[in-house]
Amino acid sequence: MPVPSSLAIEDGDRDFDMRRRSTDQPALFPTEDLIIPETLRSFRKAVSAIHAVPVKAEHNQSLNNRRLFDACILVALIDCRKRDGLIKRICEERVSPIFETRVTDLARLAGIPGKNYVRIYEELDRLYEMDLRWNIVGEDSKVEWEMRAHFLSSLGYGKGHRRGLIRFSIDPSILAILLEPSNWATLSLQRMHGFSTGPAYALYQNAWRYVNTHAKVTAALPTATWIELLIGHSRYVVDDPVHGKRVVNYGDFKRRVLVDALNRVNETSALGYTLELKELRSGTRVSKLQFKFVPKKQESLGLPVTWPDEVLRVLASLGFTSSEVEDLSQAHSFEVVAETLVRLKAAEGRLKAQSRTITNKKAYFTGILANVATGEAEDDLNVTKIEAEAKAQEAARLAAARNERRKEEFAKHQAQVFSARFFELPELERAPLLSDFESSSAGKRAGILVAKGWTPQNAGALACLRAWLADERPATLEQFYAHPEDRSFDAWLAWRLDRAESQEPA
Repeated sequence: MPVPSSLAIEDGDRDFDMRRRSTDQPALFPTEDLIIPETLRSFRKAVSAIHAVPVKAEHNQSLNNRRLFDACILVALIDCRKRDGLIKRICEERVSPIFETRVTDLARLAGIPGKNYVRIYEELDRLYEMDLRWNIVGEDSKVEWEMRAHFLSSLGYGKGHRRGLIRFSIDPSILAILLEPSNWATLSLQRMHGFSTGPAYALYQNAWRYVNTHAKVTAALPTATWIELLIGHSRYVVDDPVHGKRVVNYGDFKRRVLVDALNRVNETSALGYTLELKELRSGTRVSKLQFKFVPKKQESLGLPVTWPDEVLRVLASLGFTSSEVEDLSQAHSFEVVAETLVRLKAAEGRLKAQSRTITNKKAYFTGILANVATGEAEDDLNVTKIEAEAKAQEAARLAAARNERRKEEFAKHQAQVFSARFFELPELERAPLLSDFESSSAGKRAGILVAKGWTPQNAGALACLRAWLADERPATLEQFYAHPEDRSFDAWLAWRLDRAESQEPA
């Protein structure tokens, strides 16, 4: 491989052609050949790394560039975790070790086929030159932290008998963020290798960290942010000196890029969900994009196929359904789940010795899983705290389930009230409404339901009519809900409580 002329040989690196941004980052340990376990299936990747956008248009990331970006992070995470005390020193002293790996291992981790390693070196050179804007965005869509920095602070290629080895270091300020457990998301290398375009790869990266959330939706990020995350700088986003980033020709971006990326992710058979695009509007403009996880309407994929049967049986005994196990497999590696089960068994033994029991093992497992996923050592686990968190999570889950049932009951109440009052209308008032609805686009789409006739039993047609009124004639719809308990969920709850109390025996 031709070596760039700007590479300089320094003391201690005589067998490597090295480039460095600074000279104050000493190697903290002798370099060794990195051996990646064959059983490695997934890795935790920092959310900050997912939300990284090149500052310059010429640095927009290709598919292979994104894959090498992730592979370098994985090498760093594995090596740092193998060395006691190193992560603490990196975070406290803001230093970065020199990582060394074989180009063959890096290509395998990145999922780049073939033996044309010249392109690997070319993409690594691009990563070294790349100036990135980094941020962490919480689930509430707020930016929690942001900065601008290069990814790699040094990069070198082995010469002579060291040929085929790569050395690199990551900017200390970035490495500290990558090693922070609370910023990690779990991504499956096996699934990521299946994406054949950069936008599809990036969409999976940025969306799938939300698969284990209760609401099963991603953060609602500005449209410009999603465009930059998927394709980097483009003609679809312009910098407006007054209003900041402004999206132009969104329809073309959606047709050429977004829909194709969505289809490629949704066609991946190893994923148990499809992504449903939600366009949030500000007036007529699509201001934000959000993606909802929708379970695939098909026979269970049987995920995870590589997990031992005994582990699946234990999870089932804890109360996990097959779909919940599939969710676990897409959000956590087998190693994390297995370690959680071991710690759960140990915690159960300790509590039993204290004449105490675990009241809800499933909730307790979930509490320990959260600790294991963030890298806490077993000695650091606070059993009392975990038990309290487990009980709180179970109480929150039950409360959420009750709230969902109440909302379903309220929706049923509204449907019944609307039906009763609609058919109480005189024919002269009812007929024009039906005529206007049936001639609308919504009415035409509901033609099959309307053909069954307008009767109180035709709930489907009445639901379509109600939705049309809510969109087109909200004032008319309000007239059907004469009482506060018909319009407001909270008022309905209070009305129901008053009615229940009034029926109690004296």
